[in-house]
Parts: sequence; C-alpha cells; structure tokens
Amino acid sequence: MDGFKVSTSQVLVIGATNRLDILDPALLRKGRFDKIIRVGLPSKDGRLAILKVHARNKFFRSEEEKEVLLQEIAELTEDFTGAELQNVLNEAGILTARKDLDYIGRDELLEALKRQKGTFETGQEDSTEVPEELKLRLAYREAAVAVLSCYFPDPHRPFTQTDINSIRSQPNMQYKEISGRVYARKSDYVNAVIRACAPRVVEEEMFGIDNLCWISAKATLEASRLAEFLILQTGMTAFGKAYYRDHSDLVPNLAVKLEALRDEYMRFAVEKCASVLREYQSAVETITDILLEKGGIDAEEIWDAYNSAPRVPQPPVTPIDEYGALICAGRWGIHGVTLPGRVTFAPGNVGFATFGAPRPMDTQSISDETWKLIDDIWDRRVEEIKNEAAMEIEEDKEKPELLMASHFL
Repeated sequence: MDGFKVSTSQVLVIGATNRLDILDPALLRKGRFDKIIRVGLPSKDGRLAILKVHARNKFFRSEEEKEVLLQEIAELTEDFTGAELQNVLNEAGILTARKDLDYIGRDELLEALKRQKGTFETGQEDSTEVPEELKLRLAYREAAVAVLSCYFPDPHRPFTQTDINSIRSQPNMQYKEISGRVYARKSDYVNAVIRACAPRVVEEEMFGIDNLCWISAKATLEASRLAEFLILQTGMTAFGKAYYRDHSDLVPNLAVKLEALRDEYMRFAVEKCASVLREYQSAVETITDILLEKGGIDAEEIWDAYNSAPRVPQPPVTPIDEYGALICAGRWGIHGVTLPGRVTFAPGNVGFATFGAPRPMDTQSISDETWKLIDDIWDRRVEEIKNEAAMEIEEDKEKPELLMASHFL
C-alpha cells in the first residue's frame, strides 16, 4: 500500500474484517491502515433503518402498517446484525409466498424471526403431529420451565408464551428481548443455570430416572455449559479473574478445579430447581392441564396460575460452597490442607500458600462438611508426624554411646 504517486495521493484504501485478532501485524502497523474504526451492532434506530432498506422491494398492505411492523421487529431484534435482519425479511417473504398471500403480515414476520433465532430450525417441524404419549411429557416440561421463569425471572428476557405443538430439543417457551443484558449480574447467571435444569428435574420427579427421555436428559448439558461460562469467562467466581475461552486454555491442574467448581454449581442448581418445583407443584399441574387442553398458554395465564397456586414449604437448599469445592480439589493451601483462617476466608489473611489461587476478596463461610474433611486430613497428618518422631527417638536410644576418657576419671 506504499508508493502512491502524487496524482493518486487522494486514494483511500478501506478494509473490513470481523476477525481483527488474526490479521497479519504487518497490515496494522503505522503507514498501512492508520485508522481502525470499530462498528458494533446496530441500535434500535439503526435496526429500523436497516429493515427499511431491505423492505423496499417487499410488499406490505400499506405504508402505515409497514412502519408499525418494522418498528415492532426492530424492538425484538436486539443483538441482531444487518445480515440477520435482512434474512428475517427474506424469510418472511418466502412464508408469504408459501401461504399464497399478497402481502407480508405480522404473523409471517414473527414466524421468520422465530426461525432466525432458531438458527438451523426450519419451522417445518410444526406441521408434524405430536404423538399423544409425548404430549404429557412436553406439557410437564413447558410447565416446569414456566414456573422456574416466574420464580427466577430474567429481567432482560421476559417470556411471552409457550405451547406443546412441536417437539424440539429446547423448550418451546418464547421470549421478548430487552436491552441491558451486558449488565447481567452473577445471580442472573446462576439463575439461568437453575432454569436450564427444569426439563431434566421435572421428568425425573414425575416419571423416575429410569424413564427419562433423551431430550429432557440433555437439558443438563445446557446448564453445564452456562456454569462453565460463568466460571471461565466472567471472573465472578472463586476460580479467579482470569479469562479462559474453553478447556484448551487450562493447564491440567486447573481442569480438575474447574470440574469440582462446576459440579458444585450443578449440585446446587439441581437441588434448588427440584425444591422450587416441589414448592409450586400445584402451579405445575395447573399449567400442565391448560397446555393439554388448549395446546398453548400465554404469559398472563402463566403468572395467574403461579401467583394463585398454594405453596408447599421446602427445607432450605445448601448454598454454593465455592471455596469448599476448590479445597477438596486441592486448589487452596499446601496439598489442600492449610487454610487462610479457621472459620472464614476473609480479605487480608496472610501466611498461607496457594497453587496460584487468587486471594479471596469477599468473606466466604466454609461449610461444616468441608471443615470436617479438612480436620480429618489434618488429624491424620498430625498422627503421622508423631509416629515419625517416636520412631526417630527409638532409633536414637538403640545407638551405642561413645564414652569419653573424662568419663573414667
């Protein structure tokens, strides 16, 4: 890109990429591309403008209806790129032609949006009739997801409706996207893990572990992925503040710690999910009956069933013990034995050794089970030290004594 002549000095070279991290450094040094302009995802107004561009050759009933529909789609497509917005309109046009309609309507746009969010799902699965023996399982699955969504509402993704008219690996619950997801807190991530366990837990509760179907059993895979994302990529847990893309970034000893911490989160999520479903068993049954009768249910009916259902109090669930899980995995202390304190991990403690673990920034209580484990390990070690010392004393007594000449004087 060097060597432009005077006559071509006003030539402007522009390049675009979505993988700046893999570009050759020679392209980014001074004298090459001097300005790097980052183009993020479009805002609501930007999405509306993009939709208007791609809707120029599409047929709508009127300009007024077109404006209203595009406004609605712009609100529902947060985090969509320009290409995805174009695909929504193209898919809506295909659906309109398939239905032999003259104009694109709201139903076609919403169905196209649903397909775009489903990535590889074509929507043709809806035409397949659901077998009667599966309707009950689907109804319980959707009812459990609905109750957990009421108990742990997602502030950035409220649900709108659900149905049992199609069989998918993911629940059929539909959501409305609201801006602000980048401000999600740690509790929001934990709640998402708990909600993801609902299909597995409700089938295990209602039909037994020996009668689980593959779709519901697979739900814990999504929960496990969410837990790993929280541990590896947010820096919000006792695993540390470092960012790891996936397992390949971990050294072998850290992989064991990840497994221990992930298992602790999954243990809590499954127990809490089961506790909520038992507490709101009446709401689960009510929503299930509505789904079996009507085939679908909207958000208003779900909230009415949830708020009016009698609750059955449940014993408290043992909270997440992050540091306890890491202790058992050998993360804290020398060989997992020494600890920075007897009752809590408190900021400012000194005199403890770690295997590269960060100093805790918040006070964290240790469960009695963890302390019992540590005490047992320490007691055994103390006994070993005493036995070794006793053996050394016995060996010293058996050695012959060397008498000095002064002893006979």
